[in-house]
Amino acid sequence: MMKPLLAILFLCMALDATGQDIGEEMAPPESGNPLPATDDEWRFTIAFPMIWMPDIDGKIRGDEPVDFKIRFEDILDSLSFGLMFELYANRGAYGLAFRSNFMRVEDENSRSGLLETRIRTGLDMGVNDLLASFRVHDKVRLVTGVRHVLARLDLDIYSSIGGNEIFNERINVTDDNNFDWLVGINFNHWFNNRWAVMLNSDLGIAGDNDRDFSTEFRAIYRISDLNNFWFGLRYLQIGSDSTEGGVTYEVDMIQAGPTFGWAFTF
Repeated sequence: MMKPLLAILFLCMALDATGQDIGEEMAPPESGNPLPATDDEWRFTIAFPMIWMPDIDGKIRGDEPVDFKIRFEDILDSLSFGLMFELYANRGAYGLAFRSNFMRVEDENSRSGLLETRIRTGLDMGVNDLLASFRVHDKVRLVTGVRHVLARLDLDIYSSIGGNEIFNERINVTDDNNFDWLVGINFNHWFNNRWAVMLNSDLGIAGDNDRDFSTEFRAIYRISDLNNFWFGLRYLQIGSDSTEGGVTYEVDMIQAGPTFGWAFTF
């Protein structure tokens, strides 16, 4: 894991050697974008492409505890589509942000015998945040907004006997679109005009999920006026409770892993 990261850093330094000298043009920022701008000017950041490589830990508490783990390598084997990006706009003390992460995982299993069965699984998962922020300190912003959590699972089941179809149907296991109201905090610190660290953390205080918490640590290397390299760690926990037959079930999905991305600031 370290060798690719070092290669990217060396690439950044090589690009930096041919880019503009930003040491004298920029001051450490209060908004995460160290462009020379006054409070009445808009500043924008577009982070794309980005990648998040989480393992998924599932915990179910009810009659008997059930724990399971899906490693990112297994997700990658079945990944058919993925998209992740972040958009930021700041003007003075005020800021807006939109963060999106979506992936589709597909798998197929078959069983042969007198009854031949083929089951194709399609799982869509996504997390979208629409946030507003207000700067209360040079390095601190208070954040609030809405998180949308998407989970859709479809099963395509086909069965036949002797080549004659006896069952062919798509079953929708779940199709959830949940929304939570978030409050959080953003902290950033620039060591110089090249290197910075950022911490984002938010908590769901109302909405469809009973538990909604995320935190992210991010390091930033600024290459030029336009280009930045981001890398760090992200943690997300989504949980819900339900009662069936007098038993309360607590279901939590925890995703945690490294993130990498390229950001354009202007």
